[in-house]
Amino acid sequence: MMMTVGKYLKTKRFFKELTMRQVVDTAQDKYNFSTSTSVLSSIETDKNRVIDGELLLVLSEIYGFDMNELKELVLDNLKSNGRKKRAERE
Repeated sequence: MMMTVGKYLKTKRFFKELTMRQVVDTAQDKYNFSTSTSVLSSIETDKNRVIDGELLLVLSEIYGFDMNELKELVLDNLKSNGRKKRAERE
């Protein structure tokens, strides 16, 4: 099964042993970036295909991953599947 951006981010959060609430609080306190647990949840469950670039940068700092990892994942997924509508994938 292919790794999605949402699954990738959920895995990174899991290995940092952070709750979504802790991520939201850290984003606000450390980076002055406002988000919510519902936004994180929709991303992690692949319900939200469009992800704010600033949020990705903040998450890369909190979770400790290199944005190039995410870039490779997205590009590999595109090469394999193209850009399909959600209904076609499910």
